[in-house]
Amino acid sequence: KQDYVPYFLTANHCVSTQSAASSLQTAWFYRSTSCHSGVPGNVANRNGGAILLYASAATDSSFLKLNDMPPAGVTLAGWDARGTAQSGLAIYGLHHPAGDLLKYSVGAVDGFYNCSANGDQISCPAGDANSAFYGVVWSEGITEGGSSGSALFSNGRVIGTLLGGSSTCLKTHGLDTYGRFDQAFKSQIWSWLAG
Repeated sequence: KQDYVPYFLTANHCVSTQSAASSLQTAWFYRSTSCHSGVPGNVANRNGGAILLYASAATDSSFLKLNDMPPAGVTLAGWDARGTAQSGLAIYGLHHPAGDLLKYSVGAVDGFYNCSANGDQISCPAGDANSAFYGVVWSEGITEGGSSGSALFSNGRVIGTLLGGSSTCLKTHGLDTYGRFDQAFKSQIWSWLAG
């Protein structure tokens, strides 16, 4: 809608209640000043929390409206709710494993999965095109704990949010699963983004 409302997408298992949303703190530009430097640049923190608009375990998605505007220079992410992703589609992820500086991973959609969580245990049997999650295998980079809720991109647009998976430094080709943005969009998020 090009109205620049500060919406924020994350995982339901990260923020699923208004209490959690109210305590949300964001750190903008939390990335290295140069490749492999490990030195953060000028980080801009916001502590105003957010309003929880939507939360669903079905796609492990939460959609919020930040109470504070992001700082100048932030690029808002576009999204794609067409649901056209198929196995082999090139994707990338931007995330902060274990709260570390911004990381970039490159890979491909591996297929569709039906995921459910029981405490810290996640079960993701293979599914079909109607399943609520994408499986992703990385060819460069990984995700780790703390990356949850980060965005999965295809052609520069968000198509999912990270639930979890087996990708680690010791298992670089492990499977990660992302809640499908198109399904969360069709469920209710459309009313804010396209209504």
